[in-house]
Amino acid sequence: MSASPVLRASGVTKRFGDLEVLKGIDVELGAHQVVCLIGSSGSGKSTFLRCCNLLERIDGGSITFLDHDLSDPRIDENLVRRHVGMVFQSYNLFPHLSVLDNVTLAPRRVLKVSKDQAESEARDLLTRIGLGTKAAEFPDRLSGGQQQRVAIVRCLAMNPKLLLLDEITSALDPELVGEVLSLVGELADLGMTMLLATHEMGFARDVADQVCFLENGLIVESGTPEKIFGDPDQAATRRFLQRTLDQGGSG
Repeated sequence: MSASPVLRASGVTKRFGDLEVLKGIDVELGAHQVVCLIGSSGSGKSTFLRCCNLLERIDGGSITFLDHDLSDPRIDENLVRRHVGMVFQSYNLFPHLSVLDNVTLAPRRVLKVSKDQAESEARDLLTRIGLGTKAAEFPDRLSGGQQQRVAIVRCLAMNPKLLLLDEITSALDPELVGEVLSLVGELADLGMTMLLATHEMGFARDVADQVCFLENGLIVESGTPEKIFGDPDQAATRRFLQRTLDQGGSG
């Protein structure tokens, strides 16, 4: 792991009223690493990702991104989000904009890239993921898998230092999951630094450098995919993996 991690979370806590959702999360993510967060719905995975992008403010502990203290109230949120891309399970594409305009909006407005340059780079990205012919289409004319790939490309157009992915296949029909996971796998091969929450155990096993199992707002166990999926230390991890396998998940 890099001596200076891209992201470091230490003792992170988060409450919503009386409910403590995160109870002391420690995660470290080095450059070009892929860390997968696994665990049941409600375990805190999505909340933690949102804290890493300042969509939620933490109540305790610290999160450092490239030496920026995200718990500092003076932090420039736009500066952070310029370098941290986030893909949600519900795509969040702008329905009134074409695919091309969805991808070029942030580079033009935030990075002040010229229209010609932004569109040229966007078309290149769309072609690389097999959607070059869809540039003029609107999101509602695309399948869910195509929309999610556009959402990922929209983040890539900003050249992020870190990509956060929150259950990006959970809203997809089963036959569309593979095309999205294939793209994320290609990004991992290219060295993209990624922190993702996923229910796809087989994908986590194949792509992650480190897997963290969350339960009730705590990381119960973390380690290599070989360790977590092959010989976990904690009974809670074994129960979760067995339950996922019994339910027909990608075990």
